[in-house]
Order: sequence, then C-alpha cells, then structure tokens
Amino acid sequence: MGMKITTGLCVAFICLFAAGAFARTPNLLKNGNFEHGMDTTAGEPVGWHTKIIGIIPIPEYMDPVRKKGRTGKYEFKCGCGHIWGNVRPWAYLYCPECGRLNVGLEDSGDLYDDNETCVKIGAGKTGRGLEYDLPVAIGNNEGVRVVSDLIKAEPGAGYEISFDTKASKSHVRLFVECFREETGDDLATRWVKTLPAKSNPLRQTVRLKRVFRKHIDAKTPTTWTHFSETFVAPDRYAFDWMYVSLYAYLPGEAAFDNVVLRKLTPAELAAHRSANPGPKDKRLR
Repeated sequence: MGMKITTGLCVAFICLFAAGAFARTPNLLKNGNFEHGMDTTAGEPVGWHTKIIGIIPIPEYMDPVRKKGRTGKYEFKCGCGHIWGNVRPWAYLYCPECGRLNVGLEDSGDLYDDNETCVKIGAGKTGRGLEYDLPVAIGNNEGVRVVSDLIKAEPGAGYEISFDTKASKSHVRLFVECFREETGDDLATRWVKTLPAKSNPLRQTVRLKRVFRKHIDAKTPTTWTHFSETFVAPDRYAFDWMYVSLYAYLPGEAAFDNVVLRKLTPAELAAHRSANPGPKDKRLR
C-alpha cells in the first residue's frame, strides 16, 4: 500500500526545503560587528589589524655608487627601514623589527605607519562600530585601512560581502583581497623558513600571490547605508585565502559596522552563475 501524504504535510515539506535552500550561512569574519571591541594585548580590534606597513622595492645595480646598470634584482625594505632581503615578503608576514603586518598590497614606503592612531571603536549602526578620523596629511595620501584576519577559501565557492557604512567628507571603499598559494616557488619556500617565528605566526610555508579582488565603492554616504554584493572568481583566478579590507581616504570621518563575509549556499551559487554566465569562450573564464 502506498504512502498517503496530506496537503498540509506537503506544504510543510516544501517550506522546510525552501528555508534550508536559502538559509544564510555563517559569517566568516571574527567580530564583524565590532561588539567584542579591542584586543587590549594587541591594541587592535578583535579579529582585525590596524598596525600595518608598506614595502619599498630597491633595485640592485652593477655600479651601486652611481646607481648604473640595473641587474634586474631587487631587495625589499620595510617602511621602518628593515631589509627583508631579495624575496618580496607577502601578505600576513610581520616585520621582525617593527612588528607591523605586511598586507601584500602596494609598494610603498612608510605608508600606514600612523594607521592605528586614526581608528577606534565607537558608535555603530547597531551597538559598536569602527570609526575613522582622517587628518589632512593621511586622508590626502595613504588613507586609513583596517584588515581582517586571513580566511581560508573553499575551491569553487561563491561569497557575499555586506556592510554598513557612513562618512563625512571621506570616501569609503571595501575590498576582499584574494590570494593563491604559489607552491612552485622554491626560493620563497626556503626563505620563509628562515624567518623568526614572530614574523610568521600563521606558519606559512609558501608564497601568497594576489590573484583576485572584489571591490565595492561606497563613495561618501552621509547616513548609515547598507551595501551587499555576491562574487565568484573566474576559474583562472581561483584563490586559496582572502581577507577583508575596510578603506577610507580624503580628510574627514568614516565608520563601518556589521561587516559580513559568508559563503553562498548551493542555491545562491547557482542563481549567481545563472545571472552572471561569463564569457562564452571557455578560454576567457
């Protein structure tokens, strides 16, 4: 005898399936709403980094006195003056001298060396938030950047990034910086093993190369405004790690709250791919 399913039971099953298909996945960011405040030991927001620094590439010359005849080789100097050597340090390695985090973005000098002085935990859209105060010297030059902990990515996954922000005169942007492990770089693999433990707390064994970036330009919203976008990297830009960068520039003020980075559900990923099919030529995907 076959099983009889009542109409009410069938409707309940459909609703349960729909709820499961579109349930929100958890936030991959630690302290994305900033309610945990500051890590008093590190002097930075819990799960976030404000003490960052830039790297200066210095070319080597056959005649270093007159700076003639470039050899094609470089050495890399931290903004504090520390010489890293001939291997470019990558994201989430810390300078052994100044202790600041290299975020693996621009080639710059002492940019961001006052970064943490412009950031504090203050009022958010709901509860606490992250507040920036950008003086003229910083707002008109490097701006202010706060970056999240490094996050492991899942192959083939899609993600949604969302946040609330407001600003007065300053221009606000958010980036998700995405990196691939370069397992074939033997020189870098040997070099990273020579660093002191404090420079490599994540115990990285291979170079991280930035291959993809998701960018949201929020401009200058004068009241709390919510932004949200989904993204899936093309196959040729598949990545292994990522972090979120909250950035503002131009003199003024800015604030962030409720920053969420989450993996798309299978249903959401299918919907994103349907709406964004990409190039027809598979070679360009």
